[in-house]
Amino acid sequence: MKDYTTLSDADLILSWKEGDEQAFSNLYKMYVMPLMRLAVSKTNSREIAEELVQNSFVKLYEHKRSIETNTSVQAYLFVILKNQILNHYRSQLVRNKYELHIAKHANAEDHSLIEQIESRELAALINMEIEKLPPKCREVFILSRKGFLSNKEIAAKLDISENTVEQHIRKAISKLRMSLGQLIELGVVIYVCIMLR
Repeated sequence: MKDYTTLSDADLILSWKEGDEQAFSNLYKMYVMPLMRLAVSKTNSREIAEELVQNSFVKLYEHKRSIETNTSVQAYLFVILKNQILNHYRSQLVRNKYELHIAKHANAEDHSLIEQIESRELAALINMEIEKLPPKCREVFILSRKGFLSNKEIAAKLDISENTVEQHIRKAISKLRMSLGQLIELGVVIYVCIMLR
């Protein structure tokens, strides 16, 4: 049986690229805690840090084919994580700007919550993030949100199970919540309730 603890990053990457998923698991075990320490120190939130770190490993996994064998996995992951942290703060800035705009301009007497949510700025931002979803996930999400199809109808149209449809929708919501921060909590009135009917 292979002793993964004695393997270098290069050996682990090579094994992983050759189909050994245990090699990737070992890379995860090696670097998850250093990444968590950095993420917690930058965000002051363990919950946010865990999401950012998990996303970093997902991105590493997505680059399985292109990553070079001699790559320093630790350095590679730290670059990905730093970008994740920057994106997190950009999302916060957008959210804060939007909330400030609403607080400044919203009038309870003539603006409903739906009108606020449907502002062009927010709609454009959400649509931009939807375009970043994985293709099948995006297709299911759009059929549900724009096509107003039920999970059953989407499953029949795409020849997949209803459970798979639900998984794609949950994945889409999770990714949008991650990228848009609390804005998605406002958008849930329009974009989520319809989907899960």
